[in-house]
Order: sequence, then structure tokens, then C-alpha cells
Amino acid sequence: MKKLLFWTTVLSGTAAAYLLYKRGVPVGTIASDVLTHPIGTLVHELGAGGAAR
Repeated sequence: MKKLLFWTTVLSGTAAAYLLYKRGVPVGTIASDVLTHPIGTLVHELGAGGAAR
């Protein structure tokens, strides 16, 4: 179960970082968002379409 949670977190952080990078968000902002809340950042990017930034 711990491995599943770990890999889910890693994959969601990677996906969120990719979506943010594709939109042109600065790398420092991507790093701070994804490292602090990887799953929340992905949910925000998918749910809001990334329009809030």
C-alpha cells in the first residue's frame, strides 16, 4: 500500500509539472507547487484547466 501511495504521488507530481511547463509557468513556481502539493496541483490543473494562474 505504501508503494502505491508513493508511486501515485510521484506520477501525479510529474504529470502536474508537465502541464505547468507546457503552459509556460516558470520552473521555480513549478518546483514549489509540485514539491509541496503534488496531487493537489494535478487536481487543480485538470479541474480548472489551469486558467486560474
